[in-house]
Amino acid sequence: MSADLPLEEPPGRLSEPAGPRDPDVYNRTYRRWDVYFAIVFAATFLFVLSGSDLGTGPRVVAVAFFAATAPWYVLVGRAVLLTEGEDQPRAVAYLVGLFLLFVVPSALVGETRIAIFALTPQCFMLLRMRRALIAVTVINIAPVVVWALVERPDSGDLFFNSLFAVVSCAFSLLIGSWIIMVLQQSAERARLIAELDASREEVARLSAAHGALAERDRLSREIHDTLAQGFTSLLMLVQAVESELDHDMPLARGHLGLMARTARENLAEARALVAGAGPADLDGSSLPDALRRLAARHGEQTGS
Repeated sequence: MSADLPLEEPPGRLSEPAGPRDPDVYNRTYRRWDVYFAIVFAATFLFVLSGSDLGTGPRVVAVAFFAATAPWYVLVGRAVLLTEGEDQPRAVAYLVGLFLLFVVPSALVGETRIAIFALTPQCFMLLRMRRALIAVTVINIAPVVVWALVERPDSGDLFFNSLFAVVSCAFSLLIGSWIIMVLQQSAERARLIAELDASREEVARLSAAHGALAERDRLSREIHDTLAQGFTSLLMLVQAVESELDHDMPLARGHLGLMARTARENLAEARALVAGAGPADLDGSSLPDALRRLAARHGEQTGS
């Protein structure tokens, strides 16, 4: 790892990294959380309705507050879980509202605290680790504190409820932080795999570029050799024509025609190389025929 990596605190989600995500992510991931939250809320609601010996007034207040958590999650929570990053204002506002709707009935009816099992995961989803741990602690401890201030229970009930809150808080913190650690390790492995794939693609791209460069070098050498051979032949023919102009005009004309044919053949050869085809002499003929033509042309050019 590089020594200059940022030391910022890693995200604390139980699912995808922070930031807006594809809408399909909700269908693939958060549907299961919907089912889980619905089961916990329904079970808690039944316990509240059939719970401890409580007057009608407090029970109605508890039911009304806790019932409001369902539309609060459906109308606000799902969208926040899907689109918001950690510690975003909407995420914090949603959790504060959810806590207020929870703490009142949990102080009036102890059975409401079962809903902690639905609230805790949402804290880890929407807050970074440090803030999530603080929020989970508050959610577990605050209902007991409010209940103790309102009800003034005896020491036995206070001890039992406090012990339950501490155990529940410790369990939530332990399980939540462990899951976050596992998911962070999985995300790190996924990042390393993505970097490895990108490195392989870069190596393949560089190899292809190197191959293309080598092919261009080979092609340039072949074109150079073809043109050099053609120009050498033309130079020899020019010298021959210069020596024949004064005393052998028919032979000079023949060499001029040979110069034109040599120029055309070299032009065709260069075009064939640029087009990626084989040598022009091999086009439509066998290697022996091409060699015979090459030998005959050499004889015409040199007179041997």
